[in-house]
Amino acid sequence: MNNLTRFYLTFILSLSFSLSLSAQSLLQNAYWKLDLLQDGTLKDLKINRNKKWENIPLPEKEYKGFRWYLSEQNKEENIAIKRSSENTFTGNYKDIHFHLSYVLLEDKLQINAIVTNNSGKEFSPEKLGLRMGISNYMESYPQWNDVYFPTLLRAEKTHFWGYMMNPNGNILGLASPDPIASWSLNYNFGYGSKEVFFWGHRIYSSNLDLINTGPLPQRHPQNSSSLKPGQTKKWSFYLVNISTLEDVAKTLTKIHKAPSFEIRQTTLEKGKPFEVKVYNSGTSQLKLTAPSGTVKNIKAKTIKSGIAFFSVIPSNETGVYTLTANHQNRITEAKITVSEPWGWYLQKAREAALIYTQKASWNCENWYGFYSAYLAQIYYPNAEKLKQSNEQFSKVMSLMYDTVNAVPKKITNASRIQNTSTTIGILVDKYRALKNISDLSLAARLADHVIIPSQSADGAYRNGHTHYTSVIYIAKSILELAEAEKELGKTDLFWKNNYQKHYLSAKKAVDQLMLGMSAIETEGEGTFEDGMISCTALQIAAFALLQDNIEERNRYTKMAEDFINSHRSLTQLIVPDSRIRNGTLRFWEAQYDVMLGKNMLSSPHGWSAWRAYATHYLYLLTGKEDYLIQTMNAVGSCAQTIDSKSGKLRWAFVIDPYVNTVQSSENFPGTSEDKYNNNQFKAEEGKTKPIIIGEQYVDMVSDWFQANTSDNDVHEIFKCMEEVALGKAYVLERNDGTLLTYNCSVIKKGNYLVLNSADDRLFKAHFNLKKKCKVSIPGWKQETSIPAGISWFSKR
Repeated sequence: MNNLTRFYLTFILSLSFSLSLSAQSLLQNAYWKLDLLQDGTLKDLKINRNKKWENIPLPEKEYKGFRWYLSEQNKEENIAIKRSSENTFTGNYKDIHFHLSYVLLEDKLQINAIVTNNSGKEFSPEKLGLRMGISNYMESYPQWNDVYFPTLLRAEKTHFWGYMMNPNGNILGLASPDPIASWSLNYNFGYGSKEVFFWGHRIYSSNLDLINTGPLPQRHPQNSSSLKPGQTKKWSFYLVNISTLEDVAKTLTKIHKAPSFEIRQTTLEKGKPFEVKVYNSGTSQLKLTAPSGTVKNIKAKTIKSGIAFFSVIPSNETGVYTLTANHQNRITEAKITVSEPWGWYLQKAREAALIYTQKASWNCENWYGFYSAYLAQIYYPNAEKLKQSNEQFSKVMSLMYDTVNAVPKKITNASRIQNTSTTIGILVDKYRALKNISDLSLAARLADHVIIPSQSADGAYRNGHTHYTSVIYIAKSILELAEAEKELGKTDLFWKNNYQKHYLSAKKAVDQLMLGMSAIETEGEGTFEDGMISCTALQIAAFALLQDNIEERNRYTKMAEDFINSHRSLTQLIVPDSRIRNGTLRFWEAQYDVMLGKNMLSSPHGWSAWRAYATHYLYLLTGKEDYLIQTMNAVGSCAQTIDSKSGKLRWAFVIDPYVNTVQSSENFPGTSEDKYNNNQFKAEEGKTKPIIIGEQYVDMVSDWFQANTSDNDVHEIFKCMEEVALGKAYVLERNDGTLLTYNCSVIKKGNYLVLNSADDRLFKAHFNLKKKCKVSIPGWKQETSIPAGISWFSKR
C-alpha cells in the first residue's frame, strides 16, 4: 500500500467515524429527547408530559450547556470538550482532564461529570462547574410561561437537590447523590443608558459549581475547594419531571438517597409544636440545635413506609433552630423559628426607622420607614419617638412636595407615581395614629394628583405610557385612603364624595388588571417580575374583598388566584428553612438598596411582603388552609430581618451561597446645593471594598451612606405584618375537627371554644369553622356564637 492510498484510507475512516458520531447525536426514550452537538451541549431538549412532548427552552452562546466552565478572579471561561464516543465528551485544559456523558434511565436524565488533575500540582480555581444548559431567561409574555426559573437550588453536606419551575406550573426536579460545593446564577448585565447603566432583571442560566473556594455556608460540603495532583472527582446528577410541589421532596429523596424534610409551618409562637415529616428515614430521631447552641434529640412519633413523623416543641428561646437528619451518614438540614410577639418586631422597626435615616430622594424606598413609625404609634404610643419621626417626616415632605398645592416638586422625579401613592399610604397611617384631619386631606389631594394626570382611559395608572398600576400597588394605596374616607363619609358629605371618587378610580384600575398577563407591565427591564405579578394579585384580591355581589367577588378571586399560581415559580414554597420560607425571589435590588456590585437573590426582601398580602386576602376569600399557612410562613420569615437577640434590623437575606463582589465603603461628600442628607438626588458613587456574601443577612447601609439608598424598603414587611398579623388571631377547623391556630391557642370542648393569646394588642379574631361554635376570649367582655364558615369576631 503506497503512501497516497494510505492517506486516503485514513481520511475516509476518519470521516466515516466523525459522520457516525454526528449521526448518533439523538438520545431518546419514552420520557426524554436530546439532540447533542459535537461539543457536548444541547441543541434540543424535550420532555414527555401527559403524552405530549414539551420543548424545554435552552440558553444561547456562552451559556449553552451542559458545559464545563471555570471562574478565576471573577472572570469566567468555558472549557472546550468534544465527542469521544456516542454520548460521551472529553477534553483537556492545562493538564486537567474533563469528561461529560449523558444517560437515560427511564424517567430520569442522568449527567455524569468527571475531572482528573494531571498537572502535577494542586488545582484550586475560584469555581469549576457545569453550565446547566436550561434557559432561565424570562423576557416577555407569553414567552416566559414556558421558561423555567431556578426556584430552589440547595446544597447539603452529602448531596444536592432542588427544582426549576415555570409560570405554567411545570416542574423539573434536580438532584445528585454526590456532594456539590455550591451553585450560582448567570445574571444579565444590563440595561439603561450610557449615563445610567444597571445590572439587568433577567437570568440567563444556572450553574452547578462542583468545586468552589470558600467561605461557603456551613450546610455545604467544606472540602470541595481543590483537586490534589492525580486526584479524580466524579459527580452524577439527575433531571426528572415532577407533577406537583407536594411531590418534590419524596421524589428527589429516591435519587439523592438522603433524608428529606417536609415542614408545612416553619415559624410559630412559643410553645407550639412543629409537625415534621422526614422521607427516606430509617432514623428514629432528629438533632435539634437551639439558637444558643444547646442540643437535644427528638424521637419520632411514628415511622411508616420509610417516612418518620416528628412533633418538635423547641424551648422557649426565640430565634432560629436547626434540625439535622442523619441516615447512614447521609445528612440533611432544616431550620425552624420560634418568633417574638408581633408587637416586638413593630417596635424594633420603629426604632430602626430612626437609626437608618428616612430621607428625601427620587424613590419612595428612601422614606418607607415612616410606615413603621406611625403604625407603631397606633399600638405603642411614645411621645419622644413620635416627635423624632415627625421631625424627619416634615423634612422629607418639604423637599418632596409642594404641600400647599399637593403636587410633587420637579426635582423628585414626579413621574414616579408610586412615590406619591406610597406617601398617600403613609399619610393615611399617620392619620390613623394621630387623628389629624390635615394628614388625610393632604392624602386625598395627592390622590387626585395621581388620578387626574396618570390614569389613562383604560383605567391603568401610568408613568408616561408605561403601565404602573402594579409598580408597588397604586390602587391598593388609594383603596387604603378610600377606607378612611368611607368611615368619615358616614356623617360628612365631603368625605363621602371623596370616597366614591377614589374608590371608582381604584375600581377602574383593578378592572384593567383583570385583562390578564398581557395587559400589565413593570418599570425597568421587562421580565416575569416578582412585584408585577404579586402586586397585581394582591390588588385584585383586595378589591374582591370589598364586593358584596358573590359573582363579582368570585370573578375577581379567580383572576387573583391565576396570578398567584403563576407566581409559585418565584416563591420559596417548600424549602425547609424558616429564614427564607415563602420569600419571593428578587435579584436586582442589591445594587440600589445596599450599594453592592452584583445581582443576588434577596429573599426575603421587603417586597416579599407583597405576596403575603395576596395570600392573606385569598385566605379571607376562599378559606383555603394553604393560603393561611403561606401567609404566616411569609410574615414569619420576613420579620426575622430583625435579629431576635439584638433587635437589629437587617436589609434582606441573600440566598446565593457565594457572591464575590464589592460594596461602597464610604459616602462621598455632599455639596452646598444639598438641602437635606448629603447628596440625596445624586447617583451612587464613591470608594468600594471587596466583600464575599453567601446565604446570610445583609446589613442596612442608610445609617452611614447618606446618599440615595433604598434599603428602607424593608419596612414593607412591618406594614404587612401590622395589617395581617398584629392584634389578630386565626382559627381554622379541619375536616377531622382538629384546629390550626395562629397568634393564639384554643381549648375546644364540644362546640365551645376558649381562645387565649399572648398578643397584648389582640382586638380581632378570624374563624374558619365547619360548624357553629360558641367562643369565649378571656379579657373580652362577651362570648358569642360564631357561625360555620368564614367570619371575623372583634373586641368591643
